[in-house]
Amino acid sequence: MNFPLSYQINTVCWDGKRICANDEKSINQALERLKSCGINEVMLSGYHEEKPSDFDLNAETVRIGKKLSAYGMKAAQHHGVLPTFAPLGENQSEVVNRIIRQLEFTANLNADVLVVHPGRIAGHHADVASTNAMFQKEVEKHGVDEVIKVSAENLHLAGLAAEKLNVKFALENIDGVEPLADIDTLPRLIRAADSDSIGFCLDSGHAHRAGVSPVTWLEKLGDKLLTTHFHDNRGSRDEHMPPGFGTIPWIDVIQSLKEIGYKHTVNFESGPWPGMEARQGYCCAIQFWRSCEYLAESKA
Repeated sequence: MNFPLSYQINTVCWDGKRICANDEKSINQALERLKSCGINEVMLSGYHEEKPSDFDLNAETVRIGKKLSAYGMKAAQHHGVLPTFAPLGENQSEVVNRIIRQLEFTANLNADVLVVHPGRIAGHHADVASTNAMFQKEVEKHGVDEVIKVSAENLHLAGLAAEKLNVKFALENIDGVEPLADIDTLPRLIRAADSDSIGFCLDSGHAHRAGVSPVTWLEKLGDKLLTTHFHDNRGSRDEHMPPGFGTIPWIDVIQSLKEIGYKHTVNFESGPWPGMEARQGYCCAIQFWRSCEYLAESKA
């Protein structure tokens, strides 16, 4: 079995103050390059309300969705940014509404799934340290079980909206870096959300860097896997290299995907092979993955 494949493209950029629409020529070139390599799905990111933007989010996501359709392509996923809970004791409705609006942007993009980090609390986040400090403050006040409970209630309501929009909502593992994203707490949160529309995005690089095999994640939460962020590293830091340039055992990962019956697109959060022209680099990266699929099938 050959999985459908997807690569990220940049349709927005950050000018230091606002989210801006990327240069149209650059977007077209990226789509044409991937299309010429046989890739018909892409990962998009950046359409969210956590920072100001210089465009109307609803209108722009509709436009990009139509643009992909004109190319005979679609969005496999939209990687967003949003809170999953407000400080406990406060009204959670704006968090739920914010999630629903971003699910609507995802539907506008004709994307299959919205991917977010799970432990973000409503409020201003200067950096990851700020995110973690805000989360820890809630845990100290209320306990992690209560934080998971409130987050899961919000996600359950979001799942009802996602079902109506015909999109899915995936929470990404960020082992050891951000809250509610490790192999102990993320499965608890996803299962507590109790929704067929709420699942898991396996980030191979985050897992491997933290010393957790992606295969272990698939064994524990594979029944809720909706999409992937596949990239490679050498086990010490998040390098976002194409598969094959680090030390992740990709044949084992592919065998695990087949064992759990994964049927969705494999999305790479990495680019072409380095040191060569971009189209050639993508073709090499794709062929490496196809060879791994062949070897995984032969080894089974």
